[in-house]
Amino acid sequence: AVLMGVSASNETESASFEGKCSSTLTEHKDAVRCLTFSSDKKLLASGSADGEIIVWNLKSLKPRCRIHKHDGEVTGLSFSPDSSMLLSSGRDKRVVLMDGKTGETLQKARGHDGPITHCAFSPDDNRLFATASEDKTVGLWQIREERMEKKELRRHSDVVFQVCFSPDRVILASCANDRRILLWNRTSGKIVGKMRDGISRVLTCQFSSDGLLIAAVLDGQRVRIWNSVTMTVVNVLEGHHTQPIVCCAYAPDGATLATGSGDRTYALWNTREANPAPLYHSKAHDSWVQCVAFSPDGRTLATGSDDQQIHLWT
Repeated sequence: AVLMGVSASNETESASFEGKCSSTLTEHKDAVRCLTFSSDKKLLASGSADGEIIVWNLKSLKPRCRIHKHDGEVTGLSFSPDSSMLLSSGRDKRVVLMDGKTGETLQKARGHDGPITHCAFSPDDNRLFATASEDKTVGLWQIREERMEKKELRRHSDVVFQVCFSPDRVILASCANDRRILLWNRTSGKIVGKMRDGISRVLTCQFSSDGLLIAAVLDGQRVRIWNSVTMTVVNVLEGHHTQPIVCCAYAPDGATLATGSGDRTYALWNTREANPAPLYHSKAHDSWVQCVAFSPDGRTLATGSDDQQIHLWT
């Protein structure tokens, strides 16, 4: 079945996915909490609960550099669109901008009054990024020559968990413990849309590559898919993970969504099909799967876990 009002022109590439673990990266000494690929497909960055960041060379699968920028857990990582810079956030309330290849600090700032829960670069602007925080605010940042300037966005009433930019470069989405997803005009900082779940906090939010869909992880092993234009729920993914879903990531095809769970598995779903069963569902790790990320070409899925390992799946 094809969802009403949703184009099926983006064919999922998941049919070629074999679920093979092509590599295991084992250098971390604590739980892996975040992952991000560079757009040039050369690097993978991972952050852990002990504050270490590793930038991996994807050709050699060896660490290019190991970095300690935070006191405590690294909560977010994001490469700039041109892959030259890497942004990190931590529970120590700091954001750090560094050289993407060497790890050298370029700028840093105390970003919020509470722990920072996530960070994300704009997909088209090397000088614009956003942060989410336990202080109930969203930060919209401009990188200047000598400092980083923050515009504070205050409309959530509880902890903000995640932020993401729309592919059309217009909207910033944020999700929070107040059960809402808010859509902000990234230029003006004004609210342009609101979505609310009746019973659950909204743990993550991710735009599809065409910007039409927003996937949101909720309590109770569920993912809801919202139409970002009508701001209505158009799909629900549920019934297959047996522990909470922790993370999700859209593939570049705009249809395939990866989820990771406390049940130690990951799953792939076609979100353009109504109430789907997983296209692929497999044990991934020996503990909770805390983060998932697709490579820019969609051919590789990276998973990170409390078992301190990263697996690359093809």
